[in-house]
Amino acid sequence: MTKKSKWIDIAILNLVVVALLGVVLRSKILFALPLINYNHLLEGHSHFTFGGWVTLAIMVLMVYELLPEALNKKNIYQWLFTGIALSAWGMLITFFLQGYNSISILFSTTFILVTYIFSVTFIIDIIKAKPVRPVLLLAISSMACLILSSAGSFIIVYIYFSKSFEAFLYRDALFTYLHFQYNGFFSLAIFALLFNHIANYITEKTQKKVYRFSLVLCISIIPSLFLSYLWQDPKPVFRIIAIAGSSLLLFTCFLFLVVSNSLLTNYREEKPVIRILIFLSMSAFLLKLFLQCFTIFPVIGNAIFGNRPIIMGFLHLVFLGFVTLFILAFFAKINLLDATKASTRAALITLSLAVILNEILLFAQGLTTMFIPGSVLFPWLLLGAGTGLFAGAILIIIARAQTKRPIQNLS
Repeated sequence: MTKKSKWIDIAILNLVVVALLGVVLRSKILFALPLINYNHLLEGHSHFTFGGWVTLAIMVLMVYELLPEALNKKNIYQWLFTGIALSAWGMLITFFLQGYNSISILFSTTFILVTYIFSVTFIIDIIKAKPVRPVLLLAISSMACLILSSAGSFIIVYIYFSKSFEAFLYRDALFTYLHFQYNGFFSLAIFALLFNHIANYITEKTQKKVYRFSLVLCISIIPSLFLSYLWQDPKPVFRIIAIAGSSLLLFTCFLFLVVSNSLLTNYREEKPVIRILIFLSMSAFLLKLFLQCFTIFPVIGNAIFGNRPIIMGFLHLVFLGFVTLFILAFFAKINLLDATKASTRAALITLSLAVILNEILLFAQGLTTMFIPGSVLFPWLLLGAGTGLFAGAILIIIARAQTKRPIQNLS
């Protein structure tokens, strides 16, 4: 087993744990489960989701896909992956047992410090690797966003230790963290992986289109952050910056469609299940951009930021629909999952259907509660969707075990 294979196995195992915790959280809404503190489990689940699954998976792929062998074999990356994995499990256990306290914050801080070291190390190495311009821009920008996101975490820690419990500051800190993670680190890293993989198969003209899209996407990160602050009716200057951010996002949508049209031929020969997952992932990304743009209108923005199911729907849209489906499609593309096997196709389709059902239910629940009291059926239906996600994750583990092609030949 190669080092790359080992870390992918750990990341997929963590995905199963994430899905299981999601089922428990939704069961807690319906059943007493007196031994489980919902808020503590929610904190553990969210921190582990970010650290144990997405961050670990993306970092492993970026190191082994974007860096040449001479650089990705450096021992420091093995230590950093170990630090990410151990601190993620430490956050899960400590948050689950006691919620926010000194020990859980210690693990959170350790995780952040490890990501700092990784970001600096990776930026130095990616510059040495000299990938094509869009990949270099996206990779460096994704690491910058990862570092910037920690500002939100440290503000939340300050609120905890100072016992100030300022609701406005807490919410802004949380939205800042989520923005730089979801719209920054996750999104930019995914497109870095995607464009790196197709760099040798596209024309110079298409390469220029890809770079324009990448540049505008990166530029939009900072001004679009202010869309997250509109819920508190901010000063006019904040709204002006938010309008600029919304305009850039709309332009990004246009450039994305232009690039997608140019890249269609690259995916026509892909295996059907990979095409389906890439289509769903990119559709989720496009929908994410539109939803961000609409928050510039106070009526829509206030309704969304004050509606928990809609917020959860948006977060799951990015985390599951865009990021997770892309990562799994990428696993299949580079033969970490054997897309020719029925077990892999069944696993990916099961998880995809559960993701779609989960999104429909969350947004339907949110839109319903805006006008009438929510139906008591939604918690049960969401539990069913969560169970489907867990079943899909289990099938992914099985498919990974049954993958015929040895990973040793792929690293």
